[in-house]
Amino acid sequence: MSWCTMIAISRKGEAKEIMAAAREAGAPGGTVCLAKGTATKTILAALGLGDTKQEVLISVIKAEDKERILDAVSGVKAKGVVMTIDSGRDKTMERSDIDSGWVLIEVISEAGYSEDIMATARKAGAEGGTVINAHGTSTEDDIKFFGSPLVPEKEILMIVISKDKADKVIEAISSMEVLKKKGMGIVFSIPVQSFMNLGKK
Repeated sequence: MSWCTMIAISRKGEAKEIMAAAREAGAPGGTVCLAKGTATKTILAALGLGDTKQEVLISVIKAEDKERILDAVSGVKAKGVVMTIDSGRDKTMERSDIDSGWVLIEVISEAGYSEDIMATARKAGAEGGTVINAHGTSTEDDIKFFGSPLVPEKEILMIVISKDKADKVIEAISSMEVLKKKGMGIVFSIPVQSFMNLGKK
């Protein structure tokens, strides 16, 4: 059986409706993260994301249910984007099934650097992104306070970009001096299987 991950980025308060529609179409459930947008006002207005407070819905769904779920989600009155990412395909899937022409770039960094990273990405051709606040997992090397490890705060910057611009953006981010320091961050990209704007149906 093949699976894919559906990621929906919407205005705050809309993920619940998106998940309800997805569940009715066969999705098993999902996780909602609070986030903030980084796009310029013009881009935010075009996507219907004028408020920078956002939600990111993540749901792992069966590949065979993908089209039905995306069709159901496209009918929700929400503003934002939804995409799917291949989560391990079987040999029967064709390469064209995972090439939408879009790429998801993710940058996990120490907290406080996402704005600088986004500014660098924007100069290289990115239009905007979404930031999720997170934290690292404790290790033996972490500083301890009253016996408990102080886990470092992190930020996850998600940028959806056309495939032809992705390499230039990744190269620009990777060349930042701050990210060359050990443990400061990591950048990687994932091909997007399908992509659409929400609220367009």
